[in-house]
Amino acid sequence: METMTTTEWRSFVTTGTKLAHIALTRADGRPHVTPVCFTLDGDELAFALSPGSVKGNSLARDQRIAVCVSDDQQPYGFVTIEGHARVSADPDQLKHVATAIADRYYPTHPAEAIAESFAQEGFTAVHITITNVIARSGLG
Repeated sequence: METMTTTEWRSFVTTGTKLAHIALTRADGRPHVTPVCFTLDGDELAFALSPGSVKGNSLARDQRIAVCVSDDQQPYGFVTIEGHARVSADPDQLKHVATAIADRYYPTHPAEAIAESFAQEGFTAVHITITNVIARSGLG
């Protein structure tokens, strides 16, 4: 097992179409984990949040968040990111995040159209200020 450098973990999370698994705490204290499509936006991890979601309700109450991205084949690797989430309803921020996600996860569809549909459906943008990273490779 090896610890990834910053360059290595940034490459790991941005290569291919790996999903991020977001971990939050519900109001009653139960954990909530859910997969999301995401992008790195500068030094922050970003994703789009659908209206009325458990994620949104949790983040409105507590901005602490953890994210894990992992390989699905050997040799396994993973990156766990901890931080604080910032939710924005600003249409320009949402379109920026949604366009990057569309380019990555839906390359055969027009990114601008997907971003516009996210805006029309009331999605918001989430940016995570990263406070800690645990990144390992060569497992199993």
